[in-house]
Amino acid sequence: MVGAFGERAFLGQANGPDVELVVYGTELYARYETLDGYSVVYDETLGLFCYARIVAGCFQSTEVPVTSPPPQGIERHATESDSVRTEKIKERTLQLEQRSRASPKRE
Repeated sequence: MVGAFGERAFLGQANGPDVELVVYGTELYARYETLDGYSVVYDETLGLFCYARIVAGCFQSTEVPVTSPPPQGIERHATESDSVRTEKIKERTLQLEQRSRASPKRE
């Protein structure tokens, strides 16, 4: 399993320019921060990385793109709750297992 622990990466967006973010995690669970430490999520509806707030232990898009100043009231280095992370890891593991079973075996 490969991990990224504070590595910078340029990530693409459907409706905006590539953005440089700091990545923490593995292929099973990763979180992203702006260079100045604000947690972000990819907002599928907007097609942009947006600042994140924590709601019931889970990241939620503020709908404010990372190319704008951060909105009031969000904290730096926010993380999802342990239970949310555990559930997302379980879901991702299941997706990867299903994909592996669906792939034709090469001989």
